[in-house]
Parts: sequence; structure tokens; C-alpha cells
Amino acid sequence: MLETNVEPRERETFFYAPPPAAAVQRTHAVSTVCYEQMHPGVYKVALACWMGFLGVFVVTFFSSANALFMIVIDGVYAVMFFGIPWVFHRIAPQSVVRPRDFFSFLNGSVDTIYGPIRASEALLQVILVPLLLGIGGIAIGFIIQSARMAY
Repeated sequence: MLETNVEPRERETFFYAPPPAAAVQRTHAVSTVCYEQMHPGVYKVALACWMGFLGVFVVTFFSSANALFMIVIDGVYAVMFFGIPWVFHRIAPQSVVRPRDFFSFLNGSVDTIYGPIRASEALLQVILVPLLLGIGGIAIGFIIQSARMAY
């Protein structure tokens, strides 16, 4: 037998619910501007990190034709990975005027699905993987070059 007098539970959600106004305390000075989208400079920094990562491998494996061929294939994938979103961005109509100053963007915040975060933290989240891969690639390059000099 089914009970019909069951009270409905509150619907659970993964979306951000802001805390009450009395509980909000800012420990750092953040601009009141909250951007809906990232500044284009963030993607340029990420692209520079990826190109540095590929550049390390070009310098490391320049003497091997087989490895250089694989790096060229990686370059083609990188052109597709960054080129297609760039083309789509150029096709889409510009509806919102974004700030042109990158450093004023970094002082603001970015709206995410989980709530607003500082724009500098969003920049760190975007470039963290390619930056650390680039640092690891430099370490791998030094190891390979030192192994070549030893033999």
C-alpha cells in the first residue's frame, strides 16, 4: 500500500546557493565586477604554455626524424584543438563587451556553475596542466640531453 501523505523533500541541486549576507566576509579585495566569460588573454596564456611544451620537444628531439615527425603530428592536433574554437569564436556574434585590459580582468571574478571565483584563480585552473607539462617537458629534455652527453 502506498502512502499519499508523504511530504515532498526539498530538491537537491548542484548549483551554487549563496550564503546569507551576514555570513559573507571578504578577506581580500576583489572587484565587484563578475564576468560571464573568460578574457581572451587567458586562452592566449594557455596557448603559449602549450606551444612552449611542444617547443621543448622540438629542441629535445631535433636530431631524430621519427620523433620530429610525431611532433609535427602533435602540432597538427594543436592547430585543430586551438583553431576550431578560434574560428567558432570569430563566427559567433559579439553580444557582450568584454574588458580589453587583462589585469583589470584578473582583479574581478568569473561566474562558474559552482558560483563566482576570482579571475586569477580561474586563470590558474586553465593554465595549470599545460604549465606543469611544460615544466615536466623541460625536465625530460634535460634528462635526455644529459643521457646523450654521457654516451
